[in-house]
This record gives sequence, structure tokens and C-alpha cells, in this order.
Amino acid sequence: MRKETLTPAEGIRLEALLGHLEQLLPEAGQRAEFRRVALQEPPPALRLNPLRPQPAALRQWLETRAEAVPWCGQSFVLADSERRLGCTLEHALGAFYLQAKAPSLAVEALDPQPGERVLDLAAAPGGKATQIAARLGNTGLLVANEPAASRLPALVGNLERCGAGNAVLTKAPGVLLARCFHNYFDRVLLDAPCSGDGVLCKDTRMLSYWSPEEAGHKAEQQKGLLRAAFHMLRPGGVLVYSTCSLSLIENEEVLAAFMRRQGQAAEVLSAPSIEGAPLPPELAARYPADFARMRRVWPHLHRTEGAFVAVLRKREATAWKVVEGDAAAWDETPDEAAAAPVQAALEGWWGFELGLPADQALVLEGRHLTMEPRLAAGMRAHLPSFVRAGLHLARRQKEHYYLSQGMVALWGDRMRGRRVHLDWPQVQALFRGEAVVLDPPVAERGEVLCSFGEWTVCWGLIEEQGRRLKGMVPKWARKPELESLV
Repeated sequence: MRKETLTPAEGIRLEALLGHLEQLLPEAGQRAEFRRVALQEPPPALRLNPLRPQPAALRQWLETRAEAVPWCGQSFVLADSERRLGCTLEHALGAFYLQAKAPSLAVEALDPQPGERVLDLAAAPGGKATQIAARLGNTGLLVANEPAASRLPALVGNLERCGAGNAVLTKAPGVLLARCFHNYFDRVLLDAPCSGDGVLCKDTRMLSYWSPEEAGHKAEQQKGLLRAAFHMLRPGGVLVYSTCSLSLIENEEVLAAFMRRQGQAAEVLSAPSIEGAPLPPELAARYPADFARMRRVWPHLHRTEGAFVAVLRKREATAWKVVEGDAAAWDETPDEAAAAPVQAALEGWWGFELGLPADQALVLEGRHLTMEPRLAAGMRAHLPSFVRAGLHLARRQKEHYYLSQGMVALWGDRMRGRRVHLDWPQVQALFRGEAVVLDPPVAERGEVLCSFGEWTVCWGLIEEQGRRLKGMVPKWARKPELESLV
């Protein structure tokens, strides 16, 4: 959130912060340019979501109208005029996630591979978690942890909208989560809570409290989280430490303290190569030579918010003082028997095959059919911080199962069941929560898929002798003024 005018106290803090950060730049010209753009809001950006089937026209539109992000093949920066991206059909269907250029670098540095176990230790609101799920291709396991209850709804909503079925949500401080996951994950992302001095260009609220002392308090919290994150990583695994801060206090100083404590157990790997501004020699000399492999994203160089990324590899196993469980020993098998007839009925009715990855399972939980990682069964049974798992696919109403928006978005293009084709005003009406009058009427009442061009937009019900279509667009997807990019 940006304020048009600053209070005198905020103005003083702004000057102190700019002076604090520009010392990290090696040249006077760069320092002046950084100061010039520090409060300029960057252009909007988005990241395509490959978990959702997308018409080729969307990428083609972006490739002609937007600037590709060099370090992330799915990300694009749009013109300043494109400000209503969150009101579009493509956003409601999970075809893209609104994400600045800078945050996507951390997941590209993490480089998760299909089938791996990955932890996002501070996951809300879900930008990096959904990016990880996409890189995993909905295989393996993604544990998305968020210690703050107030931030969980946004995380759940974004994982659902983007079709992340391989996620387990947990709610715990990182140091408590480490009591159950010992040398377990192939990759861990710690996007650490920080002072946020790098996002000054789009959010000036931090000027109400920022100070070097406050950043120092954040750094102490970051050190504890980094130790916990590293413990949960398996030997040979990769950890990415990232912040939206540019200062030494919350980045190199945190990592220097960590490396002194870990000794030979950790090594620094190279983060992705980007246009950079290395630290001035007198500052770089404070740290080991391999710290030059870490990266900063600067607003004046990359037209985005500031960020920091470091990549570490774990060489040997670690121990944790308090042990409350061992995820590696949780061998519960998901109960798939109850879900099997539901799956068969849905596949027969809609004319498609679900075809889940081998490490994912269908589970019937109450009235809901859910896709989730097979490893979720053990976590549901033993993990105190477990919140939920997977993606809801269908909900029972009396004796019938109705499709969720997530299932329609993931598999709708493969379903060969009944379908109605809508025009744009009809789609807009459905996304306002209104029924649509069909003229001419449809021959039969009952369930249908609703299409607009190449998109399967939702599931619906034909009522009143085939004249009325009720679209089952969930409340979180509704838009009073729906637009479209393409």
C-alpha cells in the first residue's frame, strides 16, 4: 500500500533508509539511480500457471504485449496500463498468478523437480508455494507452512485457485515444525519474514516503523528459522534463503552467523545469474568469497521490488534438541477404497480418465473427494500442526457428487460430457452469481460444463425445462465486473 504523502517522521525514516541501502551499491551513478526510482511503483507482472490447461492464445498475447522475465520462463511484465489483472477471467480460472518479478527468482533458484519433497516454511499468501507446485507438476509433496492463522485463508484460496493438489498445509512456527521433520526434505524454501525494505517502491507502510534496530530484531528471528529450515533438509538437499530486504543485516549477516555455527555442514551454491551490482569491495571483504554467489534484485536494475536470494547445500545430517515425531516413520496408507466407486462414477458420467500421478491419492473425507499426496495420511495422523491436504475435486449432495471448480479447471478440457457454449455477457453473468436464460432452451435438464471459447469456465445446472442455467461459480471466483486479457 502506497501513501501519497508522508508524515515528517516517515520522511526522516525514508532518508535514513535510502542512505542505509545505497551504501551497498558500488558506484555513485547507481546510487543516484536507485534513489531516483526508490518510490516509483513497478509495472504489474504475472506468472502463468502450467497446472491449468491454457489456450495458446494467452501466451501468444503475453509474448506480444508483455516483457518476458529473463530468469523465469512463465513470468511476464505488463504495461503500466494493465492494472485490473485480478478482475479477469484468466485470473479467476487460475491461469496465472499475480506475482512481481523479484519473488519468482527464489523458486527458480530452488529448482524443485517432479516427485521431490519440498517445504515452503513461510508460505502465505502462496505465490511461491503455487510456483513450487507448478514446478513439481502436482507430483511429490509440498508442505506449505504458515505460522499466522490470519494468513491461512489467502494461502488456501490461492492453492485451490491454482490447482495445487500435492500440498499439505501446516500451521506452526518453524522451530516447532523441525521437531517432526528430521533431515527429510529434498528442498526447502525459507522466504523469511523481514523488514520489507526492498518493497518500498510499492508499500510505504514500513516507513512507520523501520529502523536498523528493528531490522536487527528481524534478523534474530531469521537466524532461528534458518537453523530450523536447514535441519529439515536432507543431506545433499538444497535450501534457498530469500528476503524482500536489501540490507546486510537481514541477509549476509544472518548467513554469516549461520555458516559459523554449521561449519562444514553447509556450502554456498551459486544463485541464478542476473544483472547485478556486487557489494563494494570494502563490504564484500567482510564475508567469505563464496558469498559473491548470492544475488540481489535491485529496483533500479530490474524494474521490480528489491529482493535477496542465497542457495545452500547440506552436506551432512543434523540433530534437533527436541524430538516430537519422525515423519520418515509415518507409514500410514491412504484409504482409497471408499473413493474408488466415486472416481469410477465421475469418470463414467463425464467421459474422461483422472490419471493421477502415482504418488498422489484420491481420498473421501466426509462429503468431499480430495486429491492429495500419499504422504499426507501419516501427517494427518501424527502431525500436531496439520491443517489440511490436497485439492477438493467433488462434493456429495444426497447421493450424487458435484464437481468442484478446481476439478473443472484441471480436467474440464478432457471431459466429454454435456456442455453448453456461452457468449461473453453470459459468462459475465455467471461470474456475478446470476443465472443465465438459454435461448433456445437446452433439451434436457441436469449437469453441464460451461464453455467460453477454449476455456471450460465452470460446472452448471440446467433448470426450468432447459431454459435456465445456474453456474456453480464459487464465491471466491466471482467478479462483479469480469474482464478478459485475450
